[in-house]
Amino acid sequence: MYSRRVDNIDPFMVMEILGKALEMEQQGMDIIHMEIGEPDFDTPKPIIEGCMNDIEQGKTHYTHSLGMIELREALSEYKFKTRGVRFDPNTQFMVTGGTSPAFFNILSTILNPGDEVIITDPGYPCYVNFVKFFQGKPVFIQIFEKNEFDLEIKSLKNAITSKTKAIILNSPSNPTGQIIPSDTLDDIADIIQNNDIWVISDEIYAELTYDQKIAPSLSDSQYENCHHRLIVLDGFSKFWAMTGWRLGYIIAPPELITKMTPVHQNFAICAPSISQVAAIHALNCELETQEMLNKYKERRNFIVKRINEIEGISCLEPKGAFYIFANIKKLKIPSMEFAMQLLDKAQVAICPGFSFGQNGEGYVRISYPTDIKNIKIGMDRLETFINEEL
Repeated sequence: MYSRRVDNIDPFMVMEILGKALEMEQQGMDIIHMEIGEPDFDTPKPIIEGCMNDIEQGKTHYTHSLGMIELREALSEYKFKTRGVRFDPNTQFMVTGGTSPAFFNILSTILNPGDEVIITDPGYPCYVNFVKFFQGKPVFIQIFEKNEFDLEIKSLKNAITSKTKAIILNSPSNPTGQIIPSDTLDDIADIIQNNDIWVISDEIYAELTYDQKIAPSLSDSQYENCHHRLIVLDGFSKFWAMTGWRLGYIIAPPELITKMTPVHQNFAICAPSISQVAAIHALNCELETQEMLNKYKERRNFIVKRINEIEGISCLEPKGAFYIFANIKKLKIPSMEFAMQLLDKAQVAICPGFSFGQNGEGYVRISYPTDIKNIKIGMDRLETFINEEL
């Protein structure tokens, strides 16, 4: 009665944990939410006010399937400002209803059954389910804390076969918060020059960095010689606190955009018009985004120090995004059991590391887009739980 395809799709664990935490809240429990990767800030007021004005002017209709040309032109200017490359707004952009639909469009266009896609372990779990949905084969490269979760080029080269269709990069990373360094990107660019494979660069956290303006990427100008094999996946949810607006976009070679367009037209028609006009205003909110970034950095600094003071648990300092990938191996307890016990006994919701891949076992992801007061309470509860329950 049902498609066999859906039997291969695993639940999104963070949403499962969020669901349980919300049920506990409905029972009157005080839950500290550190499981979900969503900004706690409201969308900046200039975005909302600008969008409301546009709505009153009637910008509520279908747009061009690739997105409003005004938004594509604004994105082209923004990328030139941040990456030093002027991508063509007429032929290289596709605006989508979030980055997940964008990823759907990409894989539906480039994958055939049996094609292999290289993914880091640990890594964002939805990548795996997308690849399996299109009957591709995920190929995992393990990354390790001792190397600051950087991708090892030797492992990447060994993973490439005649069936390899794409490599997925995510920097800054969910769940580790680490950034792929420029020397690693140099090596990946060399590999792309010698292999007929795509690189899908997920840059949703690119501006969410703490020691530099934007995370280095293959979309930077020094890598233009491999842009013919580059697909950029990006959006407005994280840095601009616009998760509910559901707006993402793709930058790709013109011929690939042309191939993806019928898929987008048939499955989505176009991205929401009001979200597109909001995004245009978002690109001018430098003051507001910097204020949010400063608060994220304050929280990061506090939580890293606090975790490393607790016996039995430790973490690296993330360079970007808003996640801590904490090592709990000394506690000798499976990450799922640890997360469930912490929720049940201490009312703190976090995400088990195994949900990000087999190599994520022994870790937990702690998300810190929440008020510093909640973080302090959560860390106190975490320490008490470890000292008294384990």
